[in-house]
Amino acid sequence: MRRFYGIAAGTGGVQRRRSLSGLYVPLTSSAIVKRVLSILLLLLPHFLMARQEPVWISFKKEPVFVRNPTFSLLKIRDERSFKAQLGTIISGPKSSIAVRSNDEIASTFDDLLSPGFSPDSTRVPIIIRIQELIFFEKEKKALQADGTCRLELAFDVMRDGKPVQLTTYTARTIYTRSFGQTDRLELVARKALESAAQYLSNWIKINRDKSPALVKGLKFVYIDHSIQQASGDTVFYHPLRPLSWDDFQAAPRIGSRNAASIFPTFSYEGHSRWVNGFIEVQLTFKTFMVKSMSWVRPGHKDDYGLLHEQKHFDIVKLIVERFKQRIIADPDMDFEEYNSRVQFLYLEAYRDMNRWQEQYDGETQHGINRAEQERWNRKITQDLKNAEDLTAIMLSNRQ
Repeated sequence: MRRFYGIAAGTGGVQRRRSLSGLYVPLTSSAIVKRVLSILLLLLPHFLMARQEPVWISFKKEPVFVRNPTFSLLKIRDERSFKAQLGTIISGPKSSIAVRSNDEIASTFDDLLSPGFSPDSTRVPIIIRIQELIFFEKEKKALQADGTCRLELAFDVMRDGKPVQLTTYTARTIYTRSFGQTDRLELVARKALESAAQYLSNWIKINRDKSPALVKGLKFVYIDHSIQQASGDTVFYHPLRPLSWDDFQAAPRIGSRNAASIFPTFSYEGHSRWVNGFIEVQLTFKTFMVKSMSWVRPGHKDDYGLLHEQKHFDIVKLIVERFKQRIIADPDMDFEEYNSRVQFLYLEAYRDMNRWQEQYDGETQHGINRAEQERWNRKITQDLKNAEDLTAIMLSNRQ
């Protein structure tokens, strides 16, 4: 059994303390004084810093601008735990002082960013969340300090009434300053904010068509490339510009028993841009015939034969309208693969065009069967009108 021995505290101003061996040894009054003094010396810097007035940062009312901004400022939220504190800096040899801002940081950042990031249909409305803004320094030499400004921001976009995070930004800006050069702190913080704004603007530019959080959906805009005057070797489809025999400029094909032949076809071009959260895809459709691949035999340039060839041209226009409708109604169309999806639908429409042309020539016997020719004339005219009307309705319903 371990035993402990001790002398009761009493006379002589002697107190007892336990030693490592289990015995109580005396602690003299002078030792107590020394211990208290050592504790006071350790706490003195903290007392001095607490009594010192903090350094107040006052941000200049000069807006922050970046190159080609892609976002607008919707709101700024300060999520820091200690909103009044901005860290500490070196105020002198072996002494520190607190840093604070004259204004609320969220309000200050709003003033700095709002002028350069105003609402625009091509800009993404962004919520900025301030997660950290803090200075910390270490003493250098010759009355100088090495410092770091740490800025952490999170960027959100609203989706279905809720904020969705896009990305985050963390920067550590390193600087050196003289002890009395506190105005440098404002410049460092401003540069950190400017770098964050430029980072986000670049990030949106790269990810605008890729990030699900940024894209609400697809919108298609259709343009028909149609001019009434022939352009070189090409005649573009126009309802007010019917074909003429002058458009058939190739030599008659040897071995063919047809009186005439037309080479009609179609193509499309597209480009996209970001508008109010949607990827707006502008598609330009070209329905045309090639003069150097279309021909007519001498002695067969009558109105009946020209109408037969015109209906070949009208069939292509009909297929283009149905191609437009397929794009709008396609259930597999999405913003990530819309380009390849439109290309797939184009190939499907191209095959449909060839089938229609073959069926038309087969049933009319290349125009020889006048009864069938008349039936196809009415059918193509009515189908084309219905298709154009339906395309307009579908586009209107998608707006």
